[in-house]
Amino acid sequence: MPFATNDDLVKYFPTAMDHGIADWTTELAMAQGDVETIVKTRWFNVEFGSNRGRTYQATFPVFDATRLTDSQWTRATCYRALAVYILSKLSTFRPEGDSFREQLAFFQNRFDEEVALQLSSGVEYDLDNSNTVDTSEKFPVAQDRLYR
Repeated sequence: MPFATNDDLVKYFPTAMDHGIADWTTELAMAQGDVETIVKTRWFNVEFGSNRGRTYQATFPVFDATRLTDSQWTRATCYRALAVYILSKLSTFRPEGDSFREQLAFFQNRFDEEVALQLSSGVEYDLDNSNTVDTSEKFPVAQDRLYR
């Protein structure tokens, strides 16, 4: 399932369909791939890669993005699509600047905030593949230090 659709995108950028392009599905799919990679590297590999704090297991779980809760990553996917794929297509990147380039920076900041918020609130991941996420399958990421 996609994390975000064109309808979701319009919620965060109401004029998304007013620039001569009626479908941003490809850009949303690329953004979803980015979000999945970020979740894997910033959460899954940290949580399960070293088997830190868990009883020894002979095999480690393998990351499967389909086990993530789609709705948890909708905003992040929209923000990533806007910041990296959509607004960069619409911008002229002239030295004097344009509104799309300013919005691009805004949505990149929103994306960074959203990912940090979701990671700290707890990644919902269906670890046992039961098609439901219970409280034991919500994994917050603890940050013990400030990263800049």
